[in-house]
Amino acid sequence: MIPNYRATFTNEPRNVALARNAIASFARLCGFDDEAIADIRLAAGEALSNASEYGRGRRNGGFSVACSFQDDEIRIEIQDSGDGFDAPPDAAEIGPDDRNRGFGIYIMRRLMDSVTFAKNGTRVKLVRFIRGELGGPDGPPSTPTHSHHQHR
Repeated sequence: MIPNYRATFTNEPRNVALARNAIASFARLCGFDDEAIADIRLAAGEALSNASEYGRGRRNGGFSVACSFQDDEIRIEIQDSGDGFDAPPDAAEIGPDDRNRGFGIYIMRRLMDSVTFAKNGTRVKLVRFIRGELGGPDGPPSTPTHSHHQHR
């Protein structure tokens, strides 16, 4: 059986912290070390903050979290009911713009092995391997790999 965690949250500010802590606890149960858990917690926190911020104002506003662990990788999907946003640049090296927008996406891309955006940016999938640094079981790649369709 594949370990998994699923929950749906309302957009109350405290729920971002509750969801972030639940994801960190799931990562710990999957065997990630403290440093990796800190990275996962921070990256997920950025995605959760975006989901909470951009999902507000909708009649059924809120966000959902789904985590699974298989083949030495954790997959975290966070979805909101917002309107979405424009596609980001493709390079992980691109940082936040002059208004400090996009910094959370930059952080997610630096801390996770894969960051994918779908459904016009209302769904983000974060992936992190348990062994090695960024890059999976065999250790870090020469440059981190990131794929994405949309971002906040």
